[in-house]
Amino acid sequence: MNNIGKHLKIWLKLDGARLNVWQIAVLLSPIFIWFSYHPVLSFGQGATMNFELSLTLIYVVVLALIGLVQIWQQRRKIIKNRVVWAVGAFVLWSGISLIWTNNFARGVLTFGVLGCLFLVFLAIISAPEKLKKILPSLIKILIISAVIMGILALVQMFVGIWLSRGETLLCAGCVVEQFGFVRPNVFAIEPQFFGSLLITPILLLLYFILTKKTSWKRNFTFIFLSIILVLTLSRGAIFAFGVGALILIILHIREFKKIILSVIFIIASFALALVVQGGAAVINPNFNETFGQTVAKSLNQLSMGIIDFRAKTSPAPTDEKSETEPQYDGYVAESTDVRLKLSKLALETWAQNPSRIIFGVGLGGAGVSMAGQTNDQNAREIVQNEFVEILLERGLVGALLFINLIVGFFIVTRQNKWIWAIITAFLIQWIFFSGLPNALHIYLVLMMFISLRAQSKPAKRS
Repeated sequence: MNNIGKHLKIWLKLDGARLNVWQIAVLLSPIFIWFSYHPVLSFGQGATMNFELSLTLIYVVVLALIGLVQIWQQRRKIIKNRVVWAVGAFVLWSGISLIWTNNFARGVLTFGVLGCLFLVFLAIISAPEKLKKILPSLIKILIISAVIMGILALVQMFVGIWLSRGETLLCAGCVVEQFGFVRPNVFAIEPQFFGSLLITPILLLLYFILTKKTSWKRNFTFIFLSIILVLTLSRGAIFAFGVGALILIILHIREFKKIILSVIFIIASFALALVVQGGAAVINPNFNETFGQTVAKSLNQLSMGIIDFRAKTSPAPTDEKSETEPQYDGYVAESTDVRLKLSKLALETWAQNPSRIIFGVGLGGAGVSMAGQTNDQNAREIVQNEFVEILLERGLVGALLFINLIVGFFIVTRQNKWIWAIITAFLIQWIFFSGLPNALHIYLVLMMFISLRAQSKPAKRS
């Protein structure tokens, strides 16, 4: 065991390094973030929320507790940091809004998660030199763990053809009956969240491809993870990656040869992902799907119905639809319509009166408030758009504080503009979902990158 530990330290370039408990806990974060839903500890559900704990959430709580000592030791340094005041103002306003929320239980639990994230942020920003020391190892662990999860995604995709949803941990919208092939979610609740988890390691690899010497291992890993991202069939995650990649390319526009190579890798990854989906559908014994049908179906779904080759690849239509055909044969407008409907309903709920417009309905109150607007709305439902949910729950005050945070993120990281690609990708992701528990990785990644640049200036001696 000692030899294994020694080789592991050498591989991670930590041989001889003295790490404290907090640094070791941070090094484990790229492993724990992947378990955002499975395994899950379920404590049932109430009328307005589900009571569940994931390994990622438990890890964040533990990381927050471990950081308390460091926060106390560096309290004077933390207080002087402007970024801390900006983040703290948003967290404080979220807590104040509990006074008027109509879903106090959900609000308190949400604030508890937000509070733990804030403590983690304080611990990280209190000692950026400790984070810098382990950053290369942290990135290495993240990319290796992403590759492992990518392999599991492929296993899940093909095993899911024969095994049940419960045996493969697939979500309801991931199963083979939907499109004729499985959409992997691995340990996340849905493919879009698994796709979101892949964005950081893929964009980091692209950044290295554009700025470092050519490495076949790096190139292969980038192509492999890009393939896995497309296999999720999550338009939000894929589009977010595309925008992030475009930003990186623009920032390194002088690296013409590397840009051409990167574009070739991205196109090849997309094409290979379609091949994998087509192959998975063809070997499925339960459906009579052709390779061309499957590829046309994927393109139609990813393009929101704009690209349509289905008529050229499908067999002649019959009067009766076979019971063994997949549920969907192309773009599923329902998923987009539901998100738009929820955002519209949330905005209508927010605009009910001046008080709501300014102060919001209170933290955790979105579902109950929206349910009050319509008889068929589930009170456990969330807005599925982080920006609109913040506006509804925390009002214009909270929204302005959040905008201040986002602008501050870009200003703080202006000396390392490549980080903007990751920040922008996550901002796009927030258009497609909301809530903390299933997207904790976003906050952990952002706070780690931001803390590296947000070191407060030393106080002047009098």
